[in-house]
Amino acid sequence: MEAVVAQKLKHKKPISKTKLKKTIKNIVCRPDPVNWLLASKEEHLRLETTLQKYRVTLPEFKKPHWNDIKDLPKEKRPRPTPCKRVEGLIFGLSECQESLKNGLCSGILIESDVNPKLLVEPIIEDCCSNLIPYICLSGLRKTSAVNFGISTSCLGIQKGFLSDIQNEVQVIFNQKYNNKPEVKNIVNNEKEITETPMIVENVKEIKIYPYLYRKSKKERVFKPSESQAVQTVTEKLTGQNFIGISENKKNDSKSYMNMILKRMSNNPNRVKLKK
Repeated sequence: MEAVVAQKLKHKKPISKTKLKKTIKNIVCRPDPVNWLLASKEEHLRLETTLQKYRVTLPEFKKPHWNDIKDLPKEKRPRPTPCKRVEGLIFGLSECQESLKNGLCSGILIESDVNPKLLVEPIIEDCCSNLIPYICLSGLRKTSAVNFGISTSCLGIQKGFLSDIQNEVQVIFNQKYNNKPEVKNIVNNEKEITETPMIVENVKEIKIYPYLYRKSKKERVFKPSESQAVQTVTEKLTGQNFIGISENKKNDSKSYMNMILKRMSNNPNRVKLKK
């Protein structure tokens, strides 16, 4: 007896990284352009110098070794002292979005290297709709961590606070946002459309139709010869909202084609597989 050779199993290849990346890019991409107002190097330096004025002194914290802490309970372990927050600054995406909804925000700085950029797009849309100035800065996380001790990709400014930062953001925003090309009206001669008033007849009298009854048993109640002929539509309906009524009715032909019976057979000249 000969041993039966086992068939080789075909392993399906996984999706390559390049294909996966391409599909994700196609899904995430949006059709309309986003107003991504990126600051230049000079504008970046100006904003950094204004932010450095409100720099907070961060206390140094040396992390102790695990062997010294493991016996202590979690509540009693040493922790870094919380840094003081600058009054008027809003940190984080969710806090900035809430301040925009409540109308408490006067300006926003956004990290330009955010990945994916979909995280920041709703804030940009809110700023555009409410006409609040915003600017995209490269390395905002690093500057906020160095100056304020909190690394954030969205830094907001409250109304009535930090007027120098707010004015700087407003000036740069006006330069960037107002340089967009304006769409001009091509149509010069616009015709005024005048609507003709509808004439409504004041109908006060209501026609009363008497009940049909027969005087004797020999007479019919309804006599079709004496009845009024159906009035044909004389006024043709014209316009976009109406469909024209055909006057002459088309008589459907009652002649149908006869059914054909065919007998299906195999093709003797077909290509046969080799056994």
